[in-house]
Amino acid sequence: MNKCIDTEIQELLPDLLHGSLDGQSRGRAEAHLAGCESCQEDLEVLRTVRGAAVFAPTIDANSIVRQIPPYRMIVPAVEQPKRTRMVSWLVAAGLAVAAIGGGSLVMSNQRSGLVTASSQTASVLASAAVQTPAIALATNLDDLSDGNLVQLMDEMDTFDALPAAEPEPVLAVDSGDSL
Repeated sequence: MNKCIDTEIQELLPDLLHGSLDGQSRGRAEAHLAGCESCQEDLEVLRTVRGAAVFAPTIDANSIVRQIPPYRMIVPAVEQPKRTRMVSWLVAAGLAVAAIGGGSLVMSNQRSGLVTASSQTASVLASAAVQTPAIALATNLDDLSDGNLVQLMDEMDTFDALPAAEPEPVLAVDSGDSL
């Protein structure tokens, strides 16, 4: 068997097999195949290889591209300057001095305030004792006499700590449980 020397037709054989030739080239290739056994054998080999070949699946590039997350620019973090140990100690010492100084000022103001407050409290208590002997004489209501209780009840309208209105009465609800 002789090998065909028409390389142009041999190059058209794969395209003929896949059906991608135009009308004129296809007609010329089929006319050549009708008379050339070598090209017929080459076409049969191509058909056999095509049938036996395991083709890889097609890759859908558009689907892959859609699954890629959008680009986000990476911004490097700005590093804060590190404090030296000396600066940290100075800050701590300054805070300690401020706390101790402020505490001593508060203590000194409280002591002077206590002296004036205690003298004022003593004068208020003395005047209250003169005005309301029922409260000044007893610390417990059980120790009050009937006259002191009457006096206390009469003076309740002058107390600042009592509510201006009477509280609403509380209704007891009977749950039906008897003890």
